[in-house]
Amino acid sequence: MSIQLCPRQFALDGVALARGLVNAALLRTLNEVMRARATRVMAKLGTRPIGIGSRNGYHELVQRSPGRFDVPMSEADLMPIWGAHGSTAPEVPWLELVRAVLGPDARPSFCGVVFSRPGSPAQHWHIDSPHEAAEARPAHAINVLLALADIPLAAGPTEVARGTHLKTNHLARPWLDRDTLLYQSETEVTPAALGRAGQDTAVVQPTVQAMSAGDCLVFDDRILHRGLANASEQERWVAYFSYLRPRPGLDQVADTHFEASKSLFD
Repeated sequence: MSIQLCPRQFALDGVALARGLVNAALLRTLNEVMRARATRVMAKLGTRPIGIGSRNGYHELVQRSPGRFDVPMSEADLMPIWGAHGSTAPEVPWLELVRAVLGPDARPSFCGVVFSRPGSPAQHWHIDSPHEAAEARPAHAINVLLALADIPLAAGPTEVARGTHLKTNHLARPWLDRDTLLYQSETEVTPAALGRAGQDTAVVQPTVQAMSAGDCLVFDDRILHRGLANASEQERWVAYFSYLRPRPGLDQVADTHFEASKSLFD
């Protein structure tokens, strides 16, 4: 299936939802490979404690918020799905969307699977990576969030504050704290808190939609978003595939996604 994404509109919104992008056969294979990896990692964790956030997790497992587990995978782990090219194989259904935003040289940065258990609370609003300059720049990274199974509203789909990738620039707005934007902490920057008295009076309306298996939510790494509470009786499973725009100084950019210093397999 070919789904068009308007780069100009994405630059304004910072998010797009592609319905039915992944067919049933590919979805079945993705579920098999990614859930098997998560099962192995969770079994290795066993009864060991794990904190909240990437700094307090393991190389193989992060608890993003209580009851919400992130199992990163490598491009090599994707070989049973797409062969040696991994998530840049020509048949990857969202690759056209990614390149429309990041350009033809876009490359994968990381991927994995996240599941939230029934009863897990909503995350704090957050961004996934910081801004790199005070002036407005196009997206340097985007995420593709794939529903591995149906996600009704009760299961806690991802809520996104459209357009906030243009407002979370902590380098241009010194009242915004970089780490508070990035991490699940006691404080939280909500969409309503992005402005300052007398500035940015426009109201940001967060949006959330139920997702069917095979739907993909594509968003700018700098946009405010959060996984909502899972009030259902089922686990909520999503795969993620993140891509970056090659650019000067990339080797100096800090990794804010996975910062663990220990392994479950040590």
